[in-house]
Amino acid sequence: MTKIEELTRDEFSQAMDRGPVIILPLGATEAHGPHLPLGTDSLQPEWVAGRIAERTDALVAPPVRYGMHSSTRNMPGTIDISFETLHHLVLEILESFVRNGGNRFLVISGHAGGSHMAAVKEACRRIVIAYGVKLMFICDYELAAEKAIRSGVDPLDGHGGAVETARVMHIEPRLVKEEMHKGEYISHGHMVLPDPEICFPDGIAGDPATASEEMGRDLNEHVVERLLDIMARDGL
Repeated sequence: MTKIEELTRDEFSQAMDRGPVIILPLGATEAHGPHLPLGTDSLQPEWVAGRIAERTDALVAPPVRYGMHSSTRNMPGTIDISFETLHHLVLEILESFVRNGGNRFLVISGHAGGSHMAAVKEACRRIVIAYGVKLMFICDYELAAEKAIRSGVDPLDGHGGAVETARVMHIEPRLVKEEMHKGEYISHGHMVLPDPEICFPDGIAGDPATASEEMGRDLNEHVVERLLDIMARDGL
């Protein structure tokens, strides 16, 4: 795996001459219940980015480990940035890579919040329109969830649940604590709430106690294989 941050000026220039895909992993610093680390949403896409780079000629950009949050915003450990900040941050990072000769990008988000995803997608859209580059934006959780649901995991599993717990067990098992309990997301319909954390009282959606390292390995490997297939299919 080639991390851009570890290259010298001349090594970076030579690498860019090959026209590689540049992978930008986007994570978050966010509460994930009592059992998972605050960096859960960063660990997952960064691991995936590394495996993709090992299998291709891609370069991995320094990750962004902050995102936009709503239902966990007021929970201890969630470090939040605004829609505008996230949008401009991603936009300006990608623009800087374009100035350095980049024309193929894979942006992977480990955080799947709706507003977070919208901010990033709009930044990516503006880059494609302005510079005509090839760019794919995807949330790796979606790829993991599709396999998990087919394997019998509750479709309502989500934040801090079995899927994320299993994946972190595989990536960084030392960071997963034994204290686990089942949680659920309580919908308030279409109401816009000043305190959306009331929808998420435990900060968990699903049953993390059903997770295992083996399950995490299967999910993580599935994400990598599916993403490689999608990249090949879409010509990235």
